[in-house]
Amino acid sequence: MDRISQAPLSACFSKPGLTAGTTTTYTTAAATVYSIRGKMYSEAAQTNAATPTTDADTGAAFNALSANQGCVFLFMYNASGTLGVTQSGIQGLDVAGNFIVAPNFPAIPEGYTPFGYLVAKAGSTLSGTWTFGTNNLSGVTGMTYAFQDIATLPDRPQVS
Repeated sequence: MDRISQAPLSACFSKPGLTAGTTTTYTTAAATVYSIRGKMYSEAAQTNAATPTTDADTGAAFNALSANQGCVFLFMYNASGTLGVTQSGIQGLDVAGNFIVAPNFPAIPEGYTPFGYLVAKAGSTLSGTWTFGTNNLSGVTGMTYAFQDIATLPDRPQVS
C-alpha cells in the first residue's frame, strides 16, 4: 500500500465510554481523542452533557419512534468539540423486539468524526412516541438502549 497517497484518516483513538446521562443527556467516562482528516483533537470526558434536538446532517428535528420501531443514532464531534448526532432510517421490530431489517448507519456530515452509536428500540409496550434529544435516554418503559464505542464506522451497526 502506498501510504503517501492514503487519504487523511478520521477516527477515534480512545474508548470514551459512551453511556446515557440523566434525562436527555449523555456521558463519556473518559476523554475522547480523535482525528478529522488526519488532524488530532480531544474532548474532555462529559458528564450529563446536553444532546442536540436536531440531526447534524439534515438540520431537521429527529424523527420520533413509535411502538415496534427502532433506529441508530451516531454520536460524533467536530473540530471545536461540538457534539453532532445523526439518525438512521426507522425500521420495524418483530414480536420479539428484534429488527426485521437492520438499519444502516446514518450519514456523517463533513468535518465530524464518529466516536459511538446508540441502538434505540421502541418495544410494543412503549406508550406514545420517543424522540432523541427530547425524551430520556434511559428508564423509559418500552424502550431499550444499547450504546457502543467505535474507532471508525463499522460496516453495520451491531443490533442484537
